[in-house]
Amino acid sequence: MKLVHDPIHGHIELDDFAVRLVDTPEFQRLRRITQLGLVYLAYPSARHTRFEHSLGAFHLARRIREHNPDIEEGAVYAALLHDLGHYPFSHTLEALYPRHEEGTRWIIKNGEVGDVIRERYSLREFFELLKHPLVSGDIDADRMDYLVRDAYYTGIAFGLVDLDRLIRNLRWDGEKLVVGEKGTMAAQNLLLARSMMYPAVYQHHTSKIAGAMLVKAVELEGISYEEIRTMDEIDLVSRLRTSKKPEVRELMKAIDSRKLYKRVVYTNEDPGADAVSELKRELEAEFSHLAIVDYSPKPKFEERNAFVETEEGLKRLSDVSPLVRSLVELKDTHWHWGVYAREDVRERVLRAVNKLLS
Repeated sequence: MKLVHDPIHGHIELDDFAVRLVDTPEFQRLRRITQLGLVYLAYPSARHTRFEHSLGAFHLARRIREHNPDIEEGAVYAALLHDLGHYPFSHTLEALYPRHEEGTRWIIKNGEVGDVIRERYSLREFFELLKHPLVSGDIDADRMDYLVRDAYYTGIAFGLVDLDRLIRNLRWDGEKLVVGEKGTMAAQNLLLARSMMYPAVYQHHTSKIAGAMLVKAVELEGISYEEIRTMDEIDLVSRLRTSKKPEVRELMKAIDSRKLYKRVVYTNEDPGADAVSELKRELEAEFSHLAIVDYSPKPKFEERNAFVETEEGLKRLSDVSPLVRSLVELKDTHWHWGVYAREDVRERVLRAVNKLLS
């Protein structure tokens, strides 16, 4: 057993099996994967990694299970390993490659961590545990940790969630985690925190622009899925800085020096995927890597579907909380798509965009 000192949860206790999982090369790689990708360009202290987040998710999952011993113990270890498949800079490169969950399964199948898992579980059994509501549910250990942790490291005061009260009032009914009536306010605050963090942190325009530039650099470099899924950020940055392609080196130098592209378009008015795809083709043909279209998926707020106990029986959180309903209605206003361009061509790109979208 080992104790890990954590600024969010205090002491995190790792049992011997957890220690063996953490000591594998695949888990240690998470030390070199930043939790929030390029958000540190907007919030300099946001340098925390998937490593400590995974430990925090494990800690919260174990605490939830202490109140609900019928939950399979393996789900706690699944919470520990749920992010193994993240690419360098976390979600940023999911614009190019499959979602990280696929990478997690591949790493477990092919890495040393899978050998440790097989001592207790079949891989088929463990892959099912990765889908457990404790790990991937409407209100789960993953979200509970990252919202509080991200708020702490960015210095944003939105992540003030009463985790103790929420954990004490989560009940496992054999299929899902249900929020007790006394935990409704804490669950509501969790969703409020995420709603506030989304525009302020997760969709901050600086990190979105830098992320779009990184995606373009990786795309131009032509890094295969087989390569990227085992890289860490040191590997990737080194590769891009020393690329044989000058446009890739140019993009990486701009990110390194924070000489980022400027916003040409930045709006939550959605012209539709077809119009954006056509715009992207035209701009690439005329401006190459000097103009980038960033059209990311709209946010989902799965927590609204969490079930809470009321005097009338189980109801969805969104049905009992007017605040949650309003947050769901407002979620699309937090979403933006954009066109970014190097400063010296910005006016030309703007004229082209206006012509193409008129």
